[in-house]
Amino acid sequence: MNQDLFAAAPEVPAPSLPLDLPSAEACSRIERIRRPRYVEYDAGGQVLARLAWLFDHPKVARPPCSLIYADTNNGKTALAYKFGRDHNPREDSPEYGKRPVIYVHTPPFTDLTGFCDAVLRSLKAPHRPARLSAKWDQLLQLLGAVGTRMLILDEVNNLLIGKVDQRAMVMNGLKSLSNELRIPVVAMGTQDAVRVFQTDQQLGNRFEPMGLPRWTVSREYAVFLGRFVQGLELKQESQFRSRDIVGRIHAMAEGLTGETCKLLSMAGEMAIRSGREVIDMATLDELPWTVPSDRRRIAK
Repeated sequence: MNQDLFAAAPEVPAPSLPLDLPSAEACSRIERIRRPRYVEYDAGGQVLARLAWLFDHPKVARPPCSLIYADTNNGKTALAYKFGRDHNPREDSPEYGKRPVIYVHTPPFTDLTGFCDAVLRSLKAPHRPARLSAKWDQLLQLLGAVGTRMLILDEVNNLLIGKVDQRAMVMNGLKSLSNELRIPVVAMGTQDAVRVFQTDQQLGNRFEPMGLPRWTVSREYAVFLGRFVQGLELKQESQFRSRDIVGRIHAMAEGLTGETCKLLSMAGEMAIRSGREVIDMATLDELPWTVPSDRRRIAK
């Protein structure tokens, strides 16, 4: 039988979230699902314990520092945010205005002026073009005034983008800031961040590296899935005792914590919209999802 190569093939619709408008109650649940949340897990707990040890360390001439590295979207930033929330005063606190923990995203342009501006923005401090020395003095004064005890610098792998001499100035600035204020600096980034700090022997010794590994298909991963889904408030209990569904989620998220949380949140929303109210193989089948490595290949 000859096949007509030009015959119209039946269209197979791509998976997508249902477009039916949910009820007001369902909308409220979906809105809560989309909020960021933190679920305890061993590797994350170890990072938080390291941060707590640094935070509580007595002031010394050479404060201990740390470099937390992991693959992209594996939970580094979520841990930094959680630590900041837990240690910075809330708005209703008499201590509100103090900033014991400062979180800064490393700018994509790598020089000491850009670093100072990024920290001042994090402090919501007014700043304008000025000599670098004036900005540096303002930075040190403000960090002391708000009671800063730890500086967290995320995405330090951005330092690789700049010129070698600019990078060296930023690295020396980190060391000088830590020494002058006698506070720990925590750098966070990808594996490339390790290369940044190993270019300077003193910094390599000062910033002790700590890796945040990907998940494996394990009982611990299944427990993490169960804890996360429990917070999604689905009406049916999702089962993660089977290696099949745990392995399926692991493969879709490629063992990354951030991807796992995003996948489960999308699956929870799908379960509510469809009325199934459970995350199972059928829910995962209907989910519009591309695994992280395929996204990077598509981008190329």
